[in-house]
Amino acid sequence: MLDVLTIAAWSGAIMTIIGLVSYLVKPIMSNFTKISDNLTKMSHTLDMINKDLESSKSDRIAIHDELKEHDRRLDSHKETLIEHGAQLKSIWKKVG
Repeated sequence: MLDVLTIAAWSGAIMTIIGLVSYLVKPIMSNFTKISDNLTKMSHTLDMINKDLESSKSDRIAIHDELKEHDRRLDSHKETLIEHGAQLKSIWKKVG
């Protein structure tokens, strides 16, 4: 049969092993939890940065479209000035 002292020795050894494992595992699990929280925060920050990039992209597209419109209008004014310059030259030739 099993002796009470043997059972006590075994249970003491088992409890020591369990205590040692929990003593080592608890800090590791705590660090994993902190890392997981930090990764969640970083993911949220990256999502916000992506939204900002998307909005700035649409702003840039709108600015480029407006610049194209300004270039078109400047080209139109340049052509008008060239036509007026040609008209003035012809008028001065007739007068002079």
